Amino acid sequence: MKPQYAKIAMQDITRSLRQFPLAAFLAWEDIKQRYVRTMLGPLWIVFSTGIWFGAMGFVMANLFHQSPSEYFPFMVGGLLIWILISSSVIESSQVLVMSAPLITSFSIPIFTHYIRFILRNYIIFLHNVLILAIVLLIYPPQVTAATWLVIPGLLLNLFILMSGAIFLSLANLRYRDTHLAVASALQVLPFVTPIFWNRGMLQNHKWIADINPFYHMIEIVRQPILGQLPSTLSWIYTGVLAVGSFVVACVLFIRYRHRIIFWL
Repeated sequence: MKPQYAKIAMQDITRSLRQFPLAAFLAWEDIKQRYVRTMLGPLWIVFSTGIWFGAMGFVMANLFHQSPSEYFPFMVGGLLIWILISSSVIESSQVLVMSAPLITSFSIPIFTHYIRFILRNYIIFLHNVLILAIVLLIYPPQVTAATWLVIPGLLLNLFILMSGAIFLSLANLRYRDTHLAVASALQVLPFVTPIFWNRGMLQNHKWIADINPFYHMIEIVRQPILGQLPSTLSWIYTGVLAVGSFVVACVLFIRYRHRIIFWL
């Protein structure tokens, strides 16, 4: 790895952070473009997601013989984080491909497009938080000191998703099958991840959840929402994953940034 590549990559990241308002503007424009000439605009995100949550919550609570007051906050909290994770993972492989017109036409730092991507998904997540707020008003959980751990949980997930986006976007730029493989994998993952059901239901096979990174990424946010402390295993798992993925992402960005324009 040539030293100048590291210097150029760091300059790119620094310029992107300085131009944060540009990334925020592009992220918001992405969302607005999806709802051009609609009456509710981005509120359609809340409306459509709320209907889905309501229907799934009613059906699943009856299937699992759960009390709605306990199940709805559990399910909605888990689904909100899962939608953030799954939509980010699916879109992450397309970050550079979808940004190709801007990359080839304007002198915008490459890293700006990653900031734009993560901001877009977190803005959509904040829209959907309105659904959670309504559920928590109807079925209020116990508010404890652990509730504030939602913030570091979301930040850890941000680092993981941003790092994953760098890896997957570069992989998809080089091998366009990556996007299809990721989309196929995410069709199965919701059923093997404790989102609708509790980890305890696995009984002697709890290891299936314990080795699933998405489970721990959900738990470090969902448990604080419910007023509970996430397990030490979940904190360790996501902490190691955040640091490890960040290091790998930095190495890949430094090594392959200069090739992006040729792979587009």
